[in-house]
Amino acid sequence: MRLYPRREGNPRRFFLALFLLLLSALGGVILMAAREDPENLPLLLGFLLVDLFLTGGLLYWLSGFPQRLFYELNSPVLTVHQPLGPRTVHRSEVVEVRLLSFALPWWSLRGEVSMPGFHRRRLRLEGLPVEAFVGARRGEGVLLVLKNGAGLLLNPEDPLPLLRWKEGT
Repeated sequence: MRLYPRREGNPRRFFLALFLLLLSALGGVILMAAREDPENLPLLLGFLLVDLFLTGGLLYWLSGFPQRLFYELNSPVLTVHQPLGPRTVHRSEVVEVRLLSFALPWWSLRGEVSMPGFHRRRLRLEGLPVEAFVGARRGEGVLLVLKNGAGLLLNPEDPLPLLRWKEGT
C-alpha cells in the first residue's frame, strides 16, 4: 500500500524563476562581452547553450524531489522512498507508533534537504534523535520509535494505515 505525504507547496515555480534569472544574467554578460569582441560571439553563444542544458537539467531534477517522496507498506516492511535512496524499517524494529504534532526548525547547519514539499531532516523530538521524511514543515505526523532509541517521523495524508501497521492488521 502506498501512502503519500501531506505536502506544502511545490518548488517548480521557484526553480523556473531561478533558471530564467540565471539565463538572463548570463545572457547580459555574453552581450557585454560580445560588444567588446564580436569575433567571440559564436563561442559565447555556445557557452550559453551549454549552460541552458546543464542548469535547466539540474533545476528540473531538483524540482522533482517532492514527487519522489512516498511511503510504502508491504506487510512487515515499511519503505520510505525518497530521491536520495530508500529507507527500510521492519515491523520488529519498531517499539511504538504514535500520532503527534510537529514543527521543523527553520535553520539547520547539518546539510539536510529542505524545500517546499520535501523535507529530510535530523532533529530531536520528544527527547529522541529523529530522522524526518515529511512533505510539510509543520502539521500532524506519525512518529515511529525504534528499538535503537531513535525515531522516524512521517506525515502521511491518512495516518491510520501506518498506525495500524505496528499491530500487523
